[in-house]
Amino acid sequence: MADELWDELQHLDLGREDPALFIPHEAYAAVEERNRLSIIARPLNPRVQNLNAVIAALPRSWGLTSRVHGRVLDATYVQFLFQTEVDLLSVQRREPWLFNNWFVASQRWEVLPAVDFLTSIDLWVQMRGIPLVYVCEETAIEIAQEIGQIITLDYHDATSTQIAFIRVRVRISITERLRFFQRITFDSGESALISFQYERLRRICSSCFRLTHHRNFCPYRQPPVLIRNVERHPPNGRDRVVFQDNLHRSDLNSQSLMSDDSIPAPRYHPPRVATPPLNPEELAAASPYFPRSRNTSVQSLEAPLSTGSTRRHLPYSDSNITPSTGCEMSYKATKNFDVGESSKRGEVGDFGNKFEKGDSSKRKTMEVLKKNNDERNMKKKGSESNAGGILKPPKKR
Repeated sequence: MADELWDELQHLDLGREDPALFIPHEAYAAVEERNRLSIIARPLNPRVQNLNAVIAALPRSWGLTSRVHGRVLDATYVQFLFQTEVDLLSVQRREPWLFNNWFVASQRWEVLPAVDFLTSIDLWVQMRGIPLVYVCEETAIEIAQEIGQIITLDYHDATSTQIAFIRVRVRISITERLRFFQRITFDSGESALISFQYERLRRICSSCFRLTHHRNFCPYRQPPVLIRNVERHPPNGRDRVVFQDNLHRSDLNSQSLMSDDSIPAPRYHPPRVATPPLNPEELAAASPYFPRSRNTSVQSLEAPLSTGSTRRHLPYSDSNITPSTGCEMSYKATKNFDVGESSKRGEVGDFGNKFEKGDSSKRKTMEVLKKNNDERNMKKKGSESNAGGILKPPKKR
């Protein structure tokens, strides 16, 4: 049954053998006149340049939204119809145009297009690095011919005001790779490295330096091979993520000539170094500096004051405070430390007592403070009575 159905489909008469239909010239004469003021455009990277979005965005970039009509011809080309010759020439003068950071090649409509119709794009290139003694029109032309067909040279020996770079407009095939450097040698034996900077260039393939595709879809790029020692470094999930990141890394700022293979990402973790064994000699030498138990305390350290930097304070005539000597100051500066516990230095009254902070340190501190305050009050009352002061009567209860 299937074979019979297939034979019937093969012998269907679909009209291919019917006689051809003749259309006179008067029918399409007006169409030819209308297409004369039009531009055929070709987005160079159709993967990221939608044709309907192109015919909507480019007239806005030109400032001719109401005077330009765009339409899609097929899966490769779009057409823009202009109303005046002036608008068409102004757009052509400002070529090339960009959409979504990729170039759009354009060319004026032709009645009988050539074989190489819309297979090239005209770009402005800045040539830098030509030695001063060799800067001239002939030298610029010789160098620019290596890039492509010269359209315009924006340099004249008599009228140019700067020679830091020479601008030239060249026609480059969309299937050729861009060149960014060229080493030249003069007849005198001097050599120089010339750099080419393409104006309005946003994105190219960072692998083959072409204008028609992204690096992820480059047909000239060999897929990277993940080399690993399976015995020492077994595959894991992170290795697969790093491998995919290498494939899908963006190639923005392609003018800087930095490809994604310049700084490859690590493919696996470096091996971990084993912990070195303890050195018995170093451990024995360092043992006096480390306490062996929690209860043992380190010997209290004295902080002697240097005599050279110590400033001696003379007592005032009205003051009853006597300056302490260097020995007394070093004695009062003695610090006690307990291993594993925080020590706190406190001075109570004029005696400079010290208390260690422990489990019952707060209670002891309060008792001693109370006792010292009572003693100080008693001494104060005694001194007032001896000096003939007025004693205050006791408070009534």
